Amino acid sequence: KSSARRLLFGVAAAIASLEMSALTQTQIGWNSYEAAGIISREQLEMLYCYDKQPIATQVALFMQRGEAYVELFVVILQNVNKDETVQYVLALLDDALIAKPELGLYWHELLRNSGAEVDPFAPVMRLLGRTNSFILEKAALVLGRLLSLKVHTLGMEVEEVSESDEVTQRHLLTFTEWIFHQLNSAHSLELSQCPKLHYALSAMMALLVSDQGRYAVMQCDGLAVITQMLARATAAMHDGMSPSTVQLLYQLVFCLWCLSFNKKIADLMATGELKVISQLVAVANSVSKEKVSRVCLMTLKNLLGHGSGHANDQMVQAGIMKVLGSLHGRKWADEDIAHDVEELQAKLELDVASLSTYDVYKAEILSGSLEWSRSHKSPKFWKDNVAKFSEGGYTLVATLVSVVKSESVAPCALAVACHDLGCFIQWHPDGRKIVSSMGAKAPLMQLLTHSDAQVQKHALSTTQKLMVMNWELLSK
Repeated sequence: KSSARRLLFGVAAAIASLEMSALTQTQIGWNSYEAAGIISREQLEMLYCYDKQPIATQVALFMQRGEAYVELFVVILQNVNKDETVQYVLALLDDALIAKPELGLYWHELLRNSGAEVDPFAPVMRLLGRTNSFILEKAALVLGRLLSLKVHTLGMEVEEVSESDEVTQRHLLTFTEWIFHQLNSAHSLELSQCPKLHYALSAMMALLVSDQGRYAVMQCDGLAVITQMLARATAAMHDGMSPSTVQLLYQLVFCLWCLSFNKKIADLMATGELKVISQLVAVANSVSKEKVSRVCLMTLKNLLGHGSGHANDQMVQAGIMKVLGSLHGRKWADEDIAHDVEELQAKLELDVASLSTYDVYKAEILSGSLEWSRSHKSPKFWKDNVAKFSEGGYTLVATLVSVVKSESVAPCALAVACHDLGCFIQWHPDGRKIVSSMGAKAPLMQLLTHSDAQVQKHALSTTQKLMVMNWELLSK
């Protein structure tokens, strides 16, 4: 828990520091807003007391007159359009909410105590339509922090829903829909090319710290969207691990980690349909950045035992023990990571013993992470298990064919897929017919000119078995 808490507040502090050095030097002419009738004399005095003070002093002032300060900042955001002022106020609010998240409850209290006549969320919601990048990012973060605090009625049973609850729920749903619109419409996963993607993910990270935020995200089919984006980001790793890709992976896995604190959602993550666990293992295996490793391991640890133990089986089948063995030998700045590795190893050892060789092979093929493990070249494995390949209408064979058809697969995986198709033809009585019916011949022949020698070798062997009626003649 200590590691999770440090991680959460470390993320918040890192986000808050963005562009703040320049903003802190800004001098806002608050008196001009009093002269224009936007704020009262009393509110001007409140600003003078608050502005440029240490964060501890600002928090103390806010706690003394919470609703009054909310009303003050709401009035400014509602009536002032100048970018510089809006940026400054948003930065003040974000700083305060990071230092003491409970301050956000004053927004909810003002809404409730006014009988929903004063809507303190509306001015910030409107800022989501601005084009200024700093305003957009800070508004999204502030809303994420505010809307994560109230126990909303969404997805929960309550005896009575007040008008203020309905207003808050409406804002929560609208905000969550805005987040997923940015995610679904992102034309690139590069954060520099699509900054709104980064803003939306950062806002979702803030929103998901509570169950009400998690329910709202699930209402938008959030788990599926996040895992689909993670799959795209994982595929992009083959083209190189840019800092942008690492940050995106971190944000996506962080969101999964937050979701995994809810038992029902964790059980859904453990079903295997979305391949959440296999993706987490793949990221933990491929990304050396400590913050990514840490959040991957914490998510996997949260999922242990979920789905009636199915989560554990998926971890083992995805090759987590090999990954953990590799991570065990590393030196970590955060000692909690080493403890997480040891805990996962200890709890999964019994599951390893209960899995059959075929279960492990099947999981490997379905994960798409093909390597030269012992089963591939074992005649005994193929003789004992080839009949099981008929499961699901020959799903494993179809998966192998899809691998050889892909243009973005690593040479090792291509070579293994070619080899295994050849073994299936060799050991299954209808292997040649089944593989041919799936359209494997053309892609196999294209691989004969592949730049990798091992791919050429296994593509040639399998093509020969596919084309020669009695393939055993090839070995004579």
